[in-house]
Amino acid sequence: MEFWHNRWKSEQTGWHRAEYNDLLVKHWPSIGAEAHGEVLVPLCGKSLDMVWLAEQGHTIVGLEMVEQAVETFFQDQGMEAKRAVLEQHTKHVHPPFTLLQGDVFDLKPNTVQADAWYDRAAMVALPHESREAYVRQLQQQTKPGAVGLLITFSYPHEERQGPPFSLQDEHVLDLFSEGFTVECLETRELDDEKEPGGLSPLTSVFKIQRT
Repeated sequence: MEFWHNRWKSEQTGWHRAEYNDLLVKHWPSIGAEAHGEVLVPLCGKSLDMVWLAEQGHTIVGLEMVEQAVETFFQDQGMEAKRAVLEQHTKHVHPPFTLLQGDVFDLKPNTVQADAWYDRAAMVALPHESREAYVRQLQQQTKPGAVGLLITFSYPHEERQGPPFSLQDEHVLDLFSEGFTVECLETRELDDEKEPGGLSPLTSVFKIQRT
């Protein structure tokens, strides 16, 4: 957690995009998320993708560790959020957005009961040993039948060090093997991320649904 606080403090937020994610825009309409349902966005930062999801009629619950990221999101959107302390988390609300700031792994089961979820940069921000706990939190914070869109980033381990940490397709299938159905919607090379003399990283898009 200290690593991400330091990155925000030093404004090293290269993962943030100034436009909507093209894979979200392409694939979200096809996954069958409940119209006007609640969408969970783990490790949301100040992502503009939350704005796009809200424009589709959803209410948004973001989970974020770093308070600066939460405050920056509302500032960028010209919103003043109401704050409330919930045990180990701080709740920031300006409809249709609710952002819970604190350790995502300390969130009590059923604090959120989302109809859908979206992950572009959460799982790849976590090391391998934290990912099973992350999947358990997804189960505990979404409703049965909730559908998710997961966008991954993978590369040979010897090419670079994370974060972002590589998330291979087979690891996704293993992590979500119990209690979920998994469908890979697309895989593409990221030519603009290619290392000199190395291989291009890959990104895959998965539809993942709780059973």
